[in-house]
Amino acid sequence: HKEPIFSGMRLIDKAGGLGHGGALYYLALLHLNGEEKIGLAPSTMDEFMERLDQAVEAGSLDARFTRGHSYYHGTEGYHQDSRKALEDFLKAADEGHADAAVSAGAMLHSGIGVVQDQQKAFELYQHAGELGSIEGWRNIVACYTTHEGVPKCLQTAKYNEDTMRKDQ
Repeated sequence: HKEPIFSGMRLIDKAGGLGHGGALYYLALLHLNGEEKIGLAPSTMDEFMERLDQAVEAGSLDARFTRGHSYYHGTEGYHQDSRKALEDFLKAADEGHADAAVSAGAMLHSGIGVVQDQQKAFELYQHAGELGSIEGWRNIVACYTTHEGVPKCLQTAKYNEDTMRKDQ
């Protein structure tokens, strides 16, 4: 029965039309790939980029994170731009997106495409961990173990690792 799908789409379209960031993000992804069940053909990359940018402007952290990855990898119509990728990751991290904090930390940790700053990377991993990211906690442990961004402290690394495992 297709009616519930169409009713749901009407509601999502309405929310997007009212500027709801989450709805705009969902619509951008839906249009990117298309949806055969409802007769929606895939959009062009330019259309996707326009929709994703609208979702970012409407405040969707997931959209900003996705756009950051698109800039980082040079995909989905966006040209590769490490500076813009980092900017999107940092803004999303500041607003509480754990995966964006990990991604920004990884960029700063490696220094690929941006100026390396392992102390700031550690702070971002810590922020991600505080937001509940296991990946953030793993990176904190690695930083303490390898003396990257913080003084080497195997005892602190072990404590953090044990705490992380206990919380899983």
